Amino acid sequence: MSKRSQKTELPETKRKLLDAGGTLMRRRGINETTRDKVCPAGGVTKGGFFHYFKSKEDLATAAIIRFHELRAGESADAPFRRLVDPLDRVFGRLDFAKEASGGSKGLTKGCLIGMFAQELSSTNPEVRLVCEDRFARIAKDFETDLAEAKARYAPRAAFDPNSLAMMYVSIMQGSLMLAKASESNRVLVENLEQFRAYLQFLFGRSRGSLGKQTKVSVESRN
Repeated sequence: MSKRSQKTELPETKRKLLDAGGTLMRRRGINETTRDKVCPAGGVTKGGFFHYFKSKEDLATAAIIRFHELRAGESADAPFRRLVDPLDRVFGRLDFAKEASGGSKGLTKGCLIGMFAQELSSTNPEVRLVCEDRFARIAKDFETDLAEAKARYAPRAAFDPNSLAMMYVSIMQGSLMLAKASESNRVLVENLEQFRAYLQFLFGRSRGSLGKQTKVSVESRN
């Protein structure tokens, strides 16, 4: 069994509560998601709920962690991870993010972490810290490929891989919110393509070692 599988393996009752709670909260928000709705949705008794969670907020914290673990697992198995060139992985990640959110023809359900950060950051310090930590982990994961690509293709460039990775997180979170507001993934797809163009400018090329490379003038960024 892989470490990732061990990490996400949960007691059946707890898993049902987290899946039901996460789904309801993602769809309705935490204020509209009550224990009386979560338990029937998960096929669990109230006694089962209190065996694992002290409150709805406790469930929310655990739901964030599970949501991130599941998405991180999907990302870890994504095709772009197997690409040798770091810049190919950078651009491959953008393609994966776009398709994982529903692509141009679908509609995202939003990000549970982003939703909770908006709803609870001012009232629940624990949830806020968990959200902050998960955003930082997402950025750190991207930073690794960005740093490798910078070392290979733009070692003299002034941009910081960590700041660039956090910009990606910001673009994704804002785009997910706008996509839900407009009931269309169009803005998400367009924003990711704009970010791709920005990365192409920073790295001075459109892709890594796969296929033909298109060089871009880099004088203004060094």
